[in-house]
Amino acid sequence: MKKFLFFLTTTLVLFGAVFAMYMEYIHISEYPVFIESYEHGTVSVNAEGAMGNDSKYKLMCKKDSEITISVNPERTDSTFYNLEKLTVNGVDVTEQVNMLQYKTVVTQKLTVVATFKKGKRPESDPEPLKLDVTKPDIEKYADNAYLGSFSAYNLEDPTVFFDSESKVYYCFGSNNVVVRSTDLVNWTNRTTYFKHPENATSNTIMSFSQFESVDNWAGEHGYGGDESYTDKLQGRSPVAPEIVKVGDTYYMYFSIVKEQNANEAAIFCVKTDNLAEAVENKEWTDVGLVISTCGTNGGSRTVVDTDGNRKTETVASKYDAANAVHPSVVYDGKRMYMVYGGYYGDNSLGGEIYLVELNPETGLLSSSLSGDEVSTMHGSERFRAGTLVADPGSVPSMDRADGSLVSGAEIVYNDDNGYYYLFVTYGYDEINSSIVVSHSKDVAGPYVDFNGNDMASYSDNMFDKGYLLLAGYNFVNSAKGNVSYTDVGRASIGSPNVIKSDSGNWYIASQSQLYFKAETEIKTGVKAADEHSLMISAAPALEIRRLLWDDNGWPMALPEVYSGKSTEHSFKPEELYGNWDVIVLRNGTDTEDRYATDRKCSQIVSILEDTVISQSDINNSNALIYGGSFKQSGEGFTVTIDSVEFTVYPYAVWDWELKEGSIVFTGTGSDGTAIWAKKKLSTTMGLYTATLDHVYSKCEGVTAETFAKKLEILSANPSQGQIDACVDEIIKAIRN
Repeated sequence: MKKFLFFLTTTLVLFGAVFAMYMEYIHISEYPVFIESYEHGTVSVNAEGAMGNDSKYKLMCKKDSEITISVNPERTDSTFYNLEKLTVNGVDVTEQVNMLQYKTVVTQKLTVVATFKKGKRPESDPEPLKLDVTKPDIEKYADNAYLGSFSAYNLEDPTVFFDSESKVYYCFGSNNVVVRSTDLVNWTNRTTYFKHPENATSNTIMSFSQFESVDNWAGEHGYGGDESYTDKLQGRSPVAPEIVKVGDTYYMYFSIVKEQNANEAAIFCVKTDNLAEAVENKEWTDVGLVISTCGTNGGSRTVVDTDGNRKTETVASKYDAANAVHPSVVYDGKRMYMVYGGYYGDNSLGGEIYLVELNPETGLLSSSLSGDEVSTMHGSERFRAGTLVADPGSVPSMDRADGSLVSGAEIVYNDDNGYYYLFVTYGYDEINSSIVVSHSKDVAGPYVDFNGNDMASYSDNMFDKGYLLLAGYNFVNSAKGNVSYTDVGRASIGSPNVIKSDSGNWYIASQSQLYFKAETEIKTGVKAADEHSLMISAAPALEIRRLLWDDNGWPMALPEVYSGKSTEHSFKPEELYGNWDVIVLRNGTDTEDRYATDRKCSQIVSILEDTVISQSDINNSNALIYGGSFKQSGEGFTVTIDSVEFTVYPYAVWDWELKEGSIVFTGTGSDGTAIWAKKKLSTTMGLYTATLDHVYSKCEGVTAETFAKKLEILSANPSQGQIDACVDEIIKAIRN
């Protein structure tokens, strides 16, 4: 027993000694930091434990660690306080505070005490730039909160036509939907333009008996008007209507599609001499079948072998290369042409866009056609596909890779520069649609993009071709400090329709969806913690934007939806200094790049008098070394961002997301990319913190001392102009 008690006593003594040594180690490896703040300000250490209103706080900090003590004086509209004194263990370190921060190393217990005194607010800049932009008068149409009170909800594949007789803009869409407007902003309620469905939301399929040509084709293809909506989902109504006026005759072209993922489809033509009466009474004259495609009877098609060589072969296949959908017509007063096709295929086959010539006198095909022969089930008649103008090539694998991802072609002639333009939709409506552009001096092509790529040439990746004009986007930094997924962005912009008004202004209509619905998890572009599994709405909306043309003949779209006024101000360079929320519409080459919400998120770019600093510059530590430039150039400006020079044109617009007037710019880059940006007009916006920190970190010696106090004062509550001027002054001093 004595031996046991001796062993137990010895063990306890040793354990106590070890425990005491451990506690002493803990004591010397961490020290407490006591914070005290007295009236009208807060203090924090390493951005933690902010305290104010005569409060005290304690936290533990590791020995020999560097801590940042931040003081934040009270600043409101009615009160303005400065730091009076900051002491650390009784030592006054106020003079060592830079930009309201003091850094020290923890070698002992610390007591931090801050006091504040009432001060005078720094003088502000003159009033901000006044913009001639008023809030659009849309309240009476604001019955759909989903759209933020503008445009037309649930309208797919829009085509806008101005009727000079009735002075009304008509927008026709798929599913027998039509809306009217006199200003391209306010649209009437949805009605129908054909007799069936009886209303724009009815599930009743189209009555084929209204037009003999449609009735005959439907009968040949094994279904008619007595079939249910669910049995023939794609056959319920007209798809992607198009209007063109020849003399006194209005021709309407539309598709009927039997199967979504095949090419059993046809394009028809009807006409009227009075568009307003035809829409009101739903009475049109049948012209006839324009073109029909259906591979179940075989025919010829273009295929690509394993070496990438194209060849024509006769097959008894379900798939032909052509698909009679999405007609778009261009008429120059003498000759008339139609592009069509796309929207289906099995990766390397199908989904091609073709051009055919129409007879203006009949509205039907011209007798002289070229191209592959396409099969049909409409009697024994055969059609020629026409001239191939766009080939998707190989399609990268996606969640729904049974489609070609190419659709909604639009052909437009710009008589100002003599070019024909081919607009094409890439991607799926519900996920990632975007609009690319190419042009040609000849209506039959070749249509080439900004970098000279032929849209009709086969490529291993379809996304290598086409000048990207519009895509899903999110101005993540322009939501008044809060990222709002339904207010600041759009997704899946597609189905383009280009309009030229009587006044000579150009516009582009398209469909898009908001960010609250998606079929896959997508990134918001903010930070990992903000990633959400969102869903893009299945109901697309009509949107119209101003379309401009650069000096090289490429279209540029304004980022904000048209509000009735887009003002071209004669901006002075200094009026554009400050922070811009910038999106570069760069073409992607892999699947992830093609998700609209993944790659069209903005970054902050600070435009100053002497330099341009982007967030990516800061991340790569290139700012002030490779920082861009900003200067006036003719009617626009050139701005270099991330080593790419863009020519941009500023506009004053109504900002639908911020509900205020704003400045935006649009432009094109030297590398063949489009650019969008918006600037929030506010005298208290302040410079982006990372930019300011980065610029100040470059200061050394005398330069740092010279600007330390100035930056501290400005960080209190500066105007945008004051802090821009100060930072620019620092940059010049550093570079000199």
